Amino acid sequence: MPLKGIDVSSANAQVSPIDWPKVKLNINFAILRCGYGSDRADQDDKQWERNVSECIRLGIPWGAYLYSYAMTVVEAR
Repeated sequence: MPLKGIDVSSANAQVSPIDWPKVKLNINFAILRCGYGSDRADQDDKQWERNVSECIRLGIPWGAYLYSYAMTVVEAR
């Protein structure tokens, strides 16, 4: 049976926070954005801590990613 996951960032919670107990019924895992761009606090995902704590609380396996605007290998480093 294939696993079903979701990609989550603060963009998903612009109207209201994600209802994690409800989401858990339909997924096997979540990939959570921790931020974007450069290593700057103003680019941290505003829902990161809540999303992580809800996944932990509900036993949802999760992973993390940083959305990058890098256009070259040098920028990515």
